[in-house]
Amino acid sequence: MRGYSLPSQLEGEIRELEELIRKFKQGEVSATELKAHRVPFGVYEQREPDTYMMRIRCAAGTVSPSQLEQIARIASRHSMSDLHITTRQELQIHYIKLDDIIPLIGALKEIGLATRGGGGNTVRNIISEPDAGTDPQEIFDVSPYAVALTTRMIAENDSWNLPRKFKIAFSGSVEDKAYATLTDIGFIARTQDGKKGFRVYAAGGLGAKSAAGKLLLDFVEADQVYPVAKALKNIFWKYGNRKNKHAARSRFLWNSLGEEEFKKRFYEEYGNIRKEGFMPLAIESEAPVLEAPDLKREEAHDPEGFSRWSKRYAVEQKQKGLFSVRIPVALGFISRERAEELGRFLGPFGDDVLRMTQDQNFLLRNIPAEYLGNVYNFLTVTLPGLDRPAIYGRILSCAGASTCQLGICLSRHAARALMRSLEESGLDLDEIGPIKINISGCPNACGQHQVGDLGFFGKALRKEGHVYPAYNVLAGAVVRDGETQFAEQVGEVPAKYLPDLVKDLLEIYLSKGVRAKSFQNYIRKKGKEDLKRLCARYEKIPAFDEDKNFYFDWDAGALFSLAGRGAGECSAGLFDLIELDLKNIKDTKEKLGDKGTDPAQRGAFLAKLIFYSSRMLLITRGVEPKSEPEVFEAFSRHFIETGLVASSFKPLFDFALRKDYPALLAKDHEATTLADLIAALYASMDNSFNFQAQPSLSETRKKKTVAAAVSEKKEMPPVTVKDFRGVACPMNFVKTKVELAQLKNGELLEIWIDDGPPIENVPGSVKAEGHKIISQKKTGGYWSVVIKK
Repeated sequence: MRGYSLPSQLEGEIRELEELIRKFKQGEVSATELKAHRVPFGVYEQREPDTYMMRIRCAAGTVSPSQLEQIARIASRHSMSDLHITTRQELQIHYIKLDDIIPLIGALKEIGLATRGGGGNTVRNIISEPDAGTDPQEIFDVSPYAVALTTRMIAENDSWNLPRKFKIAFSGSVEDKAYATLTDIGFIARTQDGKKGFRVYAAGGLGAKSAAGKLLLDFVEADQVYPVAKALKNIFWKYGNRKNKHAARSRFLWNSLGEEEFKKRFYEEYGNIRKEGFMPLAIESEAPVLEAPDLKREEAHDPEGFSRWSKRYAVEQKQKGLFSVRIPVALGFISRERAEELGRFLGPFGDDVLRMTQDQNFLLRNIPAEYLGNVYNFLTVTLPGLDRPAIYGRILSCAGASTCQLGICLSRHAARALMRSLEESGLDLDEIGPIKINISGCPNACGQHQVGDLGFFGKALRKEGHVYPAYNVLAGAVVRDGETQFAEQVGEVPAKYLPDLVKDLLEIYLSKGVRAKSFQNYIRKKGKEDLKRLCARYEKIPAFDEDKNFYFDWDAGALFSLAGRGAGECSAGLFDLIELDLKNIKDTKEKLGDKGTDPAQRGAFLAKLIFYSSRMLLITRGVEPKSEPEVFEAFSRHFIETGLVASSFKPLFDFALRKDYPALLAKDHEATTLADLIAALYASMDNSFNFQAQPSLSETRKKKTVAAAVSEKKEMPPVTVKDFRGVACPMNFVKTKVELAQLKNGELLEIWIDDGPPIENVPGSVKAEGHKIISQKKTGGYWSVVIKK
């Protein structure tokens, strides 16, 4: 199958990026301005300074043998790393220097490939199931539609300036192997009255707030793929949230508009496109163009090994006499040298012989049965490790903290540790059958943990003041047209126990023999309960002084820590530690509520409350103090001296350190107020760890009194009050929207905003979204606006 066509404007866009890089090196443009242009080109900065990763668009996971061979050569000239297969069927090149970006992009263009749309708020790589065109169960081959839609979309300028990334997938049957029910636009092949077409899902996606796609169209004829996709892209471009990237994907637009309004706007766009006229996609013939390989047929040099290998990795296609062969690529990494050899070897089999899979492997296709011996002989020499059960190619991991700015845990290292554990386990892994084990380094789902039979995502836990790496444990995902549901969270496990947990669960499953029928059936009926018991077994770790090993991540040379990571780079992981102290505060306040507590014990509880309150948010500032004096000193520096918290609370720290319980009992109200203010700071925190300064103690009392008076006088619901003074437009409106989103219809929100542009713009914007302004009054130098949702 022929690949996508490059747009005519690509050369000009490359030259623009080249000029920006030149200006950046001369100090004429900022790093931020350069980033805004290079990321949509699929160029991401890695953790190592002046080092970049580049993502190559490979529509439907296709790349010809010649392209693979040349990509490997290009990477050898401009990079120091292996090639990497992504979960969106692309190839990545890592460790690229700034001066090599343009030469590399230009070289890829010469072989018909682009990096444009590899990142940023763009139409990302359009995928299809890797065995499209060969699967006996498929309705029809969907990969030509993915390729043709790619050609059309990357030629449209509005594909590069969307509110957020936009993903599209095509599946050929109800099995939904391309996860069409989990993406912004998903097409699933169907036929109706003898005509080819698709069921269409919209507004799905994986991430920290994942959502399954919603059924938009039960059937649309195949020639409508482009207008449907264009209409959905149009409404996302027009109405998507460009102010808050953490609520900007199309699934948030569906939620904010509601199903009825979303569909109304879709049908308006769709109708306009059809009315104006459009050019249907140019779809290639489904029939594979086969070429007789110019190779001498070989017998397998190890018949016994060949028999094992063919059972594990070779599958007969719907085309008689042809086979597909899965090549397991450990965690998606293949050396440049081996990739070049693979491309050269596959050349005689034609251009349509190679696809990349969502589980980061290669899939060969259209291999004549009589040439399987050739393939086996080549692979066993070129890619050692093929003589292992198929489960090793089913363990998927994201980059994790080794290179990703968002990573919490070293997920790839955990995956490698799991592979070593299984290899040494003595279990009959061939008997397990197909299984997906997905590991993410944080909740952001790059490792697709929500769709695994077993899923894990990284988190941080604390024991006696020491932080250690851990994973949440999920199980039992179902991905299927009309039946998709995410894996259920069943527990958590320390990182160092993850391999033991999986090994023990597989041992339990194998002990059940044929009764379980499949691992998926076992998980659904009994496995989750077994997994919960195993999580409880492995829940506790030794104290730091007993065994420090648990406080290191896999293959790490330093103690596990979140300190030193930039603001906004690992937000999801920090919440685990923050929530832990938030729970400590809640529990301590409950103990303080017991009037029967003796004074000395009550004073000790107040000291703990002050300590937890002071420590709770320090991790957001990249510090992890180990002692009480360090906690109070760091809190003073980062929160009091910066004006986020009033200095009147500072004497509490001295009383707590000296354990002066009588003095603390006299400051009971101040201690609990500090805890309340810290909770309010946390509530005001955005995803970049910016806070809004909290009102003083007197303002807090006044606020509660006013709110109570309004509620009593007018018999209105309680008022939530937020201080947005000092917040410029449009962020004050964005924060108002966030607060309103947490309220029920009819509830009230009071915001405090500045005079000038804020009062001139925010109330009008709020009313435009359908809310009601109850009152707006000027109080001193600011405005109080009460909004009814």
